[in-house]
Parts: sequence; structure tokens; C-alpha cells
Amino acid sequence: MLAVHPAARGFGWVLFEGDMVPADWGIASAKGNKSAESMKRFEKLLNQYQPSALILEHFDGDTSRRGERIRILAKTMRGFASNRNMDVPMYSRAEVGMALTHNAKATRYSVACAVAVRLPIFRRDMPPKKRYWEQKDERQCLFDAAALGITHYSLTHRP
Repeated sequence: MLAVHPAARGFGWVLFEGDMVPADWGIASAKGNKSAESMKRFEKLLNQYQPSALILEHFDGDTSRRGERIRILAKTMRGFASNRNMDVPMYSRAEVGMALTHNAKATRYSVACAVAVRLPIFRRDMPPKKRYWEQKDERQCLFDAAALGITHYSLTHRP
């Protein structure tokens, strides 16, 4: 399963192998035509790993504050995955917050902290807490992708 989180400068991704076992991960940075570059990197990941499912954040709807380019990028990724007969579950920020922190309005930082607790290998890449005047740390999209994978497993693999 591949969890992907598109962001302003590319996307973060985590490949899960089995229940909550990250096999590989990274941040695909893009410059210039960010959407086209991101899609090339995304297609390369699909070809390399051939995952059975793509997990995305649900960017559509009135509550999403994502920019139009990111929304289109996520829809394009979903289309690529669907064309390969992959499942494409999508989760809202509220669902991710509830699954990881039991708070539907959890901040991205608190979700990242919960990811670092559940997946200790990510601790070394933990982004610092963002102050309101600072730009989002590029590593945040990696933790957002990991959170999507954890959410998927917690909602679909209940004991």
C-alpha cells in the first residue's frame, strides 16, 4: 500500500508492507512545473513498487483549504491509480486526527508526534513545531503520508 500526501513543493510518500510496517518512504520535491514533475515521480513509484492500494487525503469538499493545484494533483494521482485497478481509499483530516490523536481538529504537528510514537523510525525526521509566521517544514508531508497509512490500517484492520 502506498500512502501519498501532495504538498506545495511535491509530495511525501510511505510504502507500507503489511500491517503498519513502512518498507520505504521519501519526499518527492518538484520545481518548475510542479504538477508535471510530481506526476512523473508518482508514476515512477507506481511502476517500481506496484502497490495494491493508494491512500490519499480527501481534498474535495467545503472543509478542505487546499489550493486548486494540489486538488487537481490529488485527483490526477487517484485517476492514475484507478487506471491500474488499485483501491484508492481517501480520508479526511478529521478522520486522520481521530485515528491518531482522538481529536478531529488535531494539528498537523500533533498528528506528526503521534506518527513518531507509532513508527519510531520516523522520529529522526520529526519536523519542528511550526509557528504561525513560518512556512511549513518540507518533512511535514512525509508525516502526513504516514498518518494516512496508519489511519487506513486502524480503520480497516480492527481486531
